[in-house]
Amino acid sequence: MMSDDMALVREFAASHSEPAFATLVQRHLGLVHSAALRQVGDAHLAEEIAQAVFLILARKAPSLGPKTILSAWLYRTTRYAAADALKATRRRQAREQEAYMQSTLNQPDADTWAQLAPLLDDAMAELGETDRAALVLRFFENKTVGEIAGALRMEEAAAQKRVGRALEKLRIYFSKRGTALPAAALTAAISANAVQA
Repeated sequence: MMSDDMALVREFAASHSEPAFATLVQRHLGLVHSAALRQVGDAHLAEEIAQAVFLILARKAPSLGPKTILSAWLYRTTRYAAADALKATRRRQAREQEAYMQSTLNQPDADTWAQLAPLLDDAMAELGETDRAALVLRFFENKTVGEIAGALRMEEAAAQKRVGRALEKLRIYFSKRGTALPAAALTAAISANAVQA
């Protein structure tokens, strides 16, 4: 069967014979799928890995030597493909976890706003006139950075920095009074609640 496997590989490499490739898949799918399943522990992912392994076989068929033991080659390729799939899954899960954590950190809750609301006007009064104007335009009037820049007669980059610095001053003000939170959460809380009908 080993020499028969390589004859089928050569036939596929020479003429892209679908029957030859289908025979190889039929013979070795169980080996590839079960090896993948043992490594990843997930049937759906194991199916994806098996498909990937046979795609690799199709691509590399012309370069496989006549002494290649196809089942051993498929097993090794499956191990590499499974390891790559696990790494990709872990990276995706880490990105999803990070996105979830960021969204929860940046979501203002009622308690946060309840702590900020009584202090907001005093905090705004502590700011310099330009900082206060930048924040009023941004959060109370929902102006864009471009509109803020026009109103304050400055470049957009300067207006963006002005808003950022003023927010940082507010964050420090609140922190000194027992409400410490990231700048993004402060921004979200003020954006969501600064103007209420």
